[in-house]
Amino acid sequence: MIFDAHFHLLPDAVIKNASFYNESWGGVDGHLRAMDEAGVSRALISYPTTDFHVRAGLTEISAASAYNLGVRDIAANSNGRLYWLAAVPLADSGKMISLGKEALSQGASGFTMPTNGGGVYPDDARFLEFFDKAEAWGKPVFFHPTTLTPFGFEKLRHPLITPVFQYAFDTTLCLARIIDCGLLNKLPRLKLVFASFAGVMPFLAGRYGRTYKMLLGRGIVKDMGDGPEDVLKKIYIDTSGAADVRMLDLAINIFGAERVLWGSDFPANREIRASIDAVNALSIDNTAKEKIMYGNLETLLLCN
Repeated sequence: MIFDAHFHLLPDAVIKNASFYNESWGGVDGHLRAMDEAGVSRALISYPTTDFHVRAGLTEISAASAYNLGVRDIAANSNGRLYWLAAVPLADSGKMISLGKEALSQGASGFTMPTNGGGVYPDDARFLEFFDKAEAWGKPVFFHPTTLTPFGFEKLRHPLITPVFQYAFDTTLCLARIIDCGLLNKLPRLKLVFASFAGVMPFLAGRYGRTYKMLLGRGIVKDMGDGPEDVLKKIYIDTSGAADVRMLDLAINIFGAERVLWGSDFPANREIRASIDAVNALSIDNTAKEKIMYGNLETLLLCN
């Protein structure tokens, strides 16, 4: 069995009113066919962030509600193969909570939000109330790199550099800020998932931990309680179509096999089978591989 943790399928109304995305990002039949060809049993739909609300003349909350209704209907017509995360923009916390409640009543398995909203990151105190509710509801929050205001967007927008580097850096910065503000110390049962290995965090985790200890010893930074490397063991990351065994090995070493979720990033990535083969090629036991391919996500969503 394979359960895809990073899968995009946009409602037609979003595709028609968003730049970049075309018809290949929609159509449940084509997506299910791609899953069948790769041997994927189920998939969790998340929002890649779009400018849908801008082009449609809607508020972000209204646009998210429209997206959620559309993706709910898509999942309902998938014979139980598609699950969905409700889009929740970083906005007024009260409106976020109302939107979240509405989505859960419609069958959402959790929430998906951008790594920043107009330059405001989720560590901002105004969002604490929403995360408190998400913890109480027992639902995961999936962070997808923002496509609108990624790290450095004021100075550079480039068709290749932006999605490869700026998205990754923004995801990394989002997680670093969440660690620094102590969100997971305040809400220890909160389930957070970061796309694409949490950016470049696996490469910087050691330096992050060493620098923290050095600055803490000099009284320059506050005591986090658990250091950065310990907090990284408390989050989940997805593999977003990676087919490099070395990256997977690094992720397992940094986060633990119980916190790694296989994800295809379809349709942005269409080489689904290669990323599955990479997990199968890992020098870990079959139980750990099964956790990565479906068990961890099932546990996270409390489904079977």
